[in-house]
Amino acid sequence: MTELPDNILHLPQYQVLGCKSTDDEMHFQVDVPDPIACEECGVQGEFVRFGKRDVPYRDLPIHGKRVTLWVVRRRYTCRACKTTFRPQLPEMVDGFRMTLRLHEYVEKESFNHPYTFVAAQTGLDEKTVRDIFNARAEFLGRWHRFETPRILGIDELYLNKRYRCILTNIEERTLLDLLATRRQDVVTNYLMKLKDRQKVEIVSMDMWNPYRAAVKAVLPQARIVVDKFHVVRMANDALERVRKGLRKELKPSQSRTLKGDRKILLKRAHEVSDRERLIMETWTGAFPQLPAAYEHKERFYGIWDATTRLQAEAALDEWIATIPKGQKEVWSDLVRAVGNWREETMTYFETDMPVTNAYTESINRLAKDKNREGRGYSFEVMRARMLYTTKHKKKAPTAKVSPFYKKTIGYGLPDFAEEKFSGKCLRQSDRLTVHISPVTNSCNLLFV
Repeated sequence: MTELPDNILHLPQYQVLGCKSTDDEMHFQVDVPDPIACEECGVQGEFVRFGKRDVPYRDLPIHGKRVTLWVVRRRYTCRACKTTFRPQLPEMVDGFRMTLRLHEYVEKESFNHPYTFVAAQTGLDEKTVRDIFNARAEFLGRWHRFETPRILGIDELYLNKRYRCILTNIEERTLLDLLATRRQDVVTNYLMKLKDRQKVEIVSMDMWNPYRAAVKAVLPQARIVVDKFHVVRMANDALERVRKGLRKELKPSQSRTLKGDRKILLKRAHEVSDRERLIMETWTGAFPQLPAAYEHKERFYGIWDATTRLQAEAALDEWIATIPKGQKEVWSDLVRAVGNWREETMTYFETDMPVTNAYTESINRLAKDKNREGRGYSFEVMRARMLYTTKHKKKAPTAKVSPFYKKTIGYGLPDFAEEKFSGKCLRQSDRLTVHISPVTNSCNLLFV
């Protein structure tokens, strides 16, 4: 069992002299023992006190109240070297007038919450929080390194009214970096600086030509795979154009027949309920172009059910050849995009594992959420918040064991709590320990 601290502050080197509390503040007057030796010459016992004053230092909040420690700071005069000095305070960061533990707390929280929130919570000035954040970000920037990935993900992120480039390790589910722009020269320079860049085997991206050009120039050995979800999303966009074009031509009474059509049309065929299927059947006679477009969208999705590239190539050719009558213009953007990126699209079927940018897209969403939490942050601040706080390699949750949990004697019965936590039961002989007291010479059964 953990021993209780000598004082409420958990600062054993300080003596609490007094405490005063208000609605949202707690003030403690604390004293620190005299130094052992002069800090200038090192002579012991040859100094005397030479004045004192209370100096405020911020500490971690207690019970939701901001805490100020009024440290009795004394000056000393050394009779040996004739100098006057103030001894260093233990567990304090003098440059910021706060405890070391509060400094560490602000370092962590400033990456997860707006500066104003952390400042209000701790009683610090917002500029102080910002300075601590900047110093920590600079330190992490000097040491932050990720291994070059085997499968690299590249995507864009719209942040602070500009498109940025985001790079991830898809296989290890880690964020590599966030670039200020998605321009080809910037991406090329970054890839050039990758350590052991020949390790990159696969690059997943959307249909943005500067990314492809940069990868081909710097990573010629890597195979480019177009993100599957980016491609199939274009099929949904084409279907949406058919739906909107049809609605413009309908009378209000006819439009009511298509109530809820968008929600149904966005679903995959296996997700459509029996009721929704009946609704779709009513459209066949009145609006034949809508079911035709939906079926064509589903056939495009079906291309990704192929198990080999040969099957996918044949399915794609058939899909292009069977575009519904009168809808060639609607599907032209998708046909053109797949034609321009056919090699990269079909490479999806030749990799040793399904490669998509799903993880990169999730990081994209996380970045937008963080940006909404504190508007006005610069790109550099957002980059630091993303790189140094994003949880990588998420593991399956495991059962937590209480620190107070003790094994029972059992008497031959299984220890169900232990079975839950460890997945197996110990034998009775393993759980029962007999100790002989050296004082009473008596036999005691102890929980182990």
